[in-house]
Amino acid sequence: MTFFCVPLAAIFLLPQLFSGFLLPRQVETAVIHTTAGDVTRREFETSNSSFTQHIRTWTDAENTAVRSDRFAPVSGTQTHESSVLSVKGTGTMRTYDVKANRWSEAPLRAGTFPKGMYFIRADGGDSIIVTPLAYRDRGTGMIEYLPSSDGTLKVTKTADGFSLSVQSGSVPAGAFSDSLALTSRRQLFDWNDGDTLTHWQNYRFTDDNRWCWSGYYYTAPPEYYPNGENYFHALPGAYITCKMVRNAEDGACRMLGIAMLDVMRQQQNELGFIPSTAGSTWLKNDYGIEPGYYDTRFNTDLWLAVVNAAENYGVTEWLPQARKYADFLVQYAQEHHSSITTGDALLVQDYWHPNGEGLPTHTSLNHHSVEAVFLYRLSRAVGDDGYALVADRMVKGIEQTVSLWVRPDGNLHYSLSPAGVGGGADYPYLTYNDLVDLQTQYTARFHHPNSAVRMLAQTKLNWMQKNHVVILY
Repeated sequence: MTFFCVPLAAIFLLPQLFSGFLLPRQVETAVIHTTAGDVTRREFETSNSSFTQHIRTWTDAENTAVRSDRFAPVSGTQTHESSVLSVKGTGTMRTYDVKANRWSEAPLRAGTFPKGMYFIRADGGDSIIVTPLAYRDRGTGMIEYLPSSDGTLKVTKTADGFSLSVQSGSVPAGAFSDSLALTSRRQLFDWNDGDTLTHWQNYRFTDDNRWCWSGYYYTAPPEYYPNGENYFHALPGAYITCKMVRNAEDGACRMLGIAMLDVMRQQQNELGFIPSTAGSTWLKNDYGIEPGYYDTRFNTDLWLAVVNAAENYGVTEWLPQARKYADFLVQYAQEHHSSITTGDALLVQDYWHPNGEGLPTHTSLNHHSVEAVFLYRLSRAVGDDGYALVADRMVKGIEQTVSLWVRPDGNLHYSLSPAGVGGGADYPYLTYNDLVDLQTQYTARFHHPNSAVRMLAQTKLNWMQKNHVVILY
């Protein structure tokens, strides 16, 4: 067993306790500028013949910190423990049970607690601890979750309070165990607020959504490959991260959102987008598109989150990367759009592979709408009307095809083929949200709503109300 005890406030002061004494080596430091003060990222690495460990921390001016860990045995099966937090006095521990759809809260007490995402309130502050989860790399952005190596939260009584640490399960050689924590000496959550409860019961990293040292992962759909039981795929769209940075007030969303976007933005390739590295059988079968393709929705969501981080937190230094993506998107839209529109109108295709192989793909209304939203938003953020002019052309594409989107059952088609044929049933509410956002941006630009967008949004809303669909954001 290896024992690694590194408090967040003094990560470089304490040794690793194992045979062959080593100190963590600091490999990187960077500063992220925000309106609330600088956030400092530090990265540490320890490596020997038995294991490697990576630690990355983000700390703000008030010493609220996010910490991401990876422990990887080189030889043999090993366990691992990391100190996360020490508090004085009493406290509470809150968890959400997804199966029972219920929050529970209990006094903080000594013990070992199973896999979970724990909200700790003690010593005047709030913290989040996600217990270690283990995986094997299965290639092309796929990882296999190893439930038998689930970690735990260990709470130890001290003379004046409690010490909290995370313990991995038995991690086999060639696998890795990742954990996540946010610690703060101030209160971050209003647990009497219904929105707080709703947000954080959805912002979980122990079920479909996973946060790893290398970024964001999501449960692999059956059509993704390679695939198997408990497989997760690298997701450029980083669902929960993108939702978090919409929230300008929540301090936990701010710190986790900044930390996660900091990791995700570094996956941008030289063309300007983040590739989807897992394979998709339906994209391969229908269009001949291999792994490593461009997904317009996932990428646009991620770079729209960068715009939100700039507006909500003042992190403007990542906007040049958002512009790099926007420049790619603008060129892509002009080169890969449906031929059914006329003039300068655009109806942008959803997927493409940089190897140049594959057939032209369909256009889905949700992808197309959020692309226009992003270009409108970025145009204002950087003061470049050129992006908004391309978004105007995308709205014209909707105007010219408005009647083609409506299904006989009153729902919307999911997509239009390159020939303009509608196909598939739309998502329950996602596209409606996108159309509302698009209308907001269009109205802000032209001071009146767009009639085609309004008609499609109302059609979708009528179907949703008829089918008792609950809108989630």
